[in-house]
Amino acid sequence: MLCKELREKVNYGWTIIKIIKKENDELYLKDVLILKNEKLSEEIYKLTFKDKEISQKSKMGQFLEIKAGQGIDNLLRKPISINNVIEDEITLLYKVVGNGTEKLSKYKKDDKISVLGPLGNGFPEIENKEVLLVAGGIGYGPFSYVMQKIKDWKLFYGVRDKKELVLDEYMRYEKEGKAILLTDNGSYGKKGYITVELEEYLKSNKKDKVIFCCGPEIMMKKVSEIANMYSVPAYLSLETYMGCGIGACLGCAQKIKNKNREKGWEYKKVCKDGPVFKADEVIWE
Repeated sequence: MLCKELREKVNYGWTIIKIIKKENDELYLKDVLILKNEKLSEEIYKLTFKDKEISQKSKMGQFLEIKAGQGIDNLLRKPISINNVIEDEITLLYKVVGNGTEKLSKYKKDDKISVLGPLGNGFPEIENKEVLLVAGGIGYGPFSYVMQKIKDWKLFYGVRDKKELVLDEYMRYEKEGKAILLTDNGSYGKKGYITVELEEYLKSNKKDKVIFCCGPEIMMKKVSEIANMYSVPAYLSLETYMGCGIGACLGCAQKIKNKNREKGWEYKKVCKDGPVFKADEVIWE
């Protein structure tokens, strides 16, 4: 009986996805061919595939829902930020944290994988302001693409250990004065928290700025406080788990301020209304 109910729910979810895809010419559900699935460290991988339609529609800060593996243990897709888009190639940076991403790490060159997207609202286009990119851990995910699209930026990136600094571009940007890299344990660069460096930078630099942030909730909450303190607009890419990516499963509800509602807030779906929200709109529990 349980299996029958489960099949019905899965079939219902697929029906919703197909209907939305049919009505939205900017959303694709397709099998794509993997070009590379590189192991960058013990836990971090970079997957690359080629698709002209998805690459042309993708915006910085959006994500894809990936179907990794088969069977009952992998019914829900895995939301992964679009790390970069170069011509027709899309890269995804992900960390193995559970059964789904473990299955994803086993895919090889020329394997096919099911992709749904691009999804979400993404970061806004910014001109004539310096964009401060604040990332923690795997929260660096969406920022390679942002760096391509925005001219004036500076990266503030904090990780637990130097083994998480897996891309060559981190060190290159640091040498160019475009990045500040910190580790919690002091194994690379200064030991400490990246939010401290962000605040020091805002104190000493008066140029108009905007903050884009992605990472652990505790870090994003602190970034929100700092942005408010220095009157800097900030946009957060929330990392709530998004099982369907289209607002059907209601698993990613987030309290967002809305003065027009009786309580002064409402629940919004991170996958559909986000994942990017203005920092001063987010209500932290």
